[in-house]
Amino acid sequence: MKLTSSRRLTFQFIAHFIVFYLILVASIVYSIVIFLLIINKEVGLNVHSKVAFEFEGIVENDKLPKELHHLAEENLGQFYLLNDHLDVLDYTGASCEICAYSDEELLGLETQGMQKWQADGYTFLFLYKSLPQEILETVLTMWHPSAPLTDQAKAYLKTQQAAVDVYDKQWDRILTWGASKKSLSKADLLDENYEIFEMKELTQSKKVGDVTVVIRIDNPQYQPFDQPFTKALLTLLVSFVITHVLLIVGVVLFSLSIARKFVHPIIYVIERIQRLASFNYDKPKNTKLYDQSTGKLKRKYRLYEPIDASLDHLSQRLVSNERQIQHVQQLRDEWITGLSHDLKTPLSSILGYSAMLASKDYEWSKEEVQAFAETMEEKANYMDALIQDLTYTYQLKNRAIILTKDTFDVKDLLSVQQSLRVQVEMERDVTVYADPLALKRILDNLLCNALQYTPEEKDVKLHVTETKTHTIFTITDQGEGIPQEKLDNLFERYYRGTNTTTNVTGTGLGLAITKQLIDLHQGEISVKSSNKGTRFTIQLPKNISW
Repeated sequence: MKLTSSRRLTFQFIAHFIVFYLILVASIVYSIVIFLLIINKEVGLNVHSKVAFEFEGIVENDKLPKELHHLAEENLGQFYLLNDHLDVLDYTGASCEICAYSDEELLGLETQGMQKWQADGYTFLFLYKSLPQEILETVLTMWHPSAPLTDQAKAYLKTQQAAVDVYDKQWDRILTWGASKKSLSKADLLDENYEIFEMKELTQSKKVGDVTVVIRIDNPQYQPFDQPFTKALLTLLVSFVITHVLLIVGVVLFSLSIARKFVHPIIYVIERIQRLASFNYDKPKNTKLYDQSTGKLKRKYRLYEPIDASLDHLSQRLVSNERQIQHVQQLRDEWITGLSHDLKTPLSSILGYSAMLASKDYEWSKEEVQAFAETMEEKANYMDALIQDLTYTYQLKNRAIILTKDTFDVKDLLSVQQSLRVQVEMERDVTVYADPLALKRILDNLLCNALQYTPEEKDVKLHVTETKTHTIFTITDQGEGIPQEKLDNLFERYYRGTNTTTNVTGTGLGLAITKQLIDLHQGEISVKSSNKGTRFTIQLPKNISW
């Protein structure tokens, strides 16, 4: 099938960037490989760079592999293979230095360059051969620091390419022999137990009488990391610069070849976005993009038809959103106004009682203070409940509450509702399709309301039944009934007002919340009232898929 111009442009654009991306990746990989090769060549094989997983699967018949023998020689040390009981199973070198050690001596072992790894149930231990220690012990058998250095000791030090310093109590150097080296401080003799390759000089000291003897030799394994790293980094930078200069030239040529195909549409899109930002939703006139006779995009710009259609859709959405924002602002203003009105009375009571308690003109009795505190607590609790209910109604009104509906047995819920004054009647096992928490709140609101207006010597009845399509709850109280003028607005917010000076409990929002929750369930609620009592009927549909 013949490709359209927009598709050819798309594939051409993609192909150029794929090539650009591959060249970029290749240049990065090339630079990293060169960097690593230089580092590996200059630094060498450092045993301390190994990690535990490199030792997995290399032990056969409790024997160390040949590569570890070679690695130990390269690093002037010995490898030991130990089991969980610290028994030496194998070692490199001619002799085992730690085979005669007790467990306590092994656990307290701490020598220069020591390192361990654990893998496959084995412990691999590397010990660096302390050449200065051996030289020091040998020299002290040939010479005592209180006398001049013997010829035998000098000859031995010369064969070992070692130097010797002697320091007095004040740490003044009183004797030095061998290569010319600067005087050491006490801090210089602190052992470094790990980075052997970074140490230019190895030292070992011992106090003999009133003086300290120090053996010093050049580290045969000295391989500083900074010099090869600098060299490798410089090579990496040069490679990076050359590669990216070539890439920049390619990008410039590529940009020039496609600029004409993209500049005009981009300018047009920017102009439309600027118009949208200034709340101008009219489409700008652009003769370079559109065919004046048809009003459609020219053939070479057909690639941008989805973008143009999206901008048209965005303009329509913004117009719609502006109307929604105005509506939300109106709802917010109504909510703030209602909240301010409903909080004013209890807040005035709290302020009044607190001012009375703070007054210095009268000494209030303990009973009066207690009464004031109880009233203030009651008003504060009312305010808290009111804020929670107002917030919940606002969320319900704006569909911010998401129901988790399921089918369950009603008796599991009614066992909580039944009390001394609530008679539960159910013909048989009844199921309901609802959100359990929301349904509990619905029943709680209606039962609390019914109990509030029913004399204490009388009961409230909760009857549950079902049909093929609905589950029906009927709540009947034995109160004085609700006047007709209040029945008409019973489920509106604040239908009974928020007069907190009366003894009637609640925020006046319970029935409004109940109605909204039932609406979310796609159910219905009805009410009938007479001077003998009031009956609320709830019908919730079954198996409704939202």
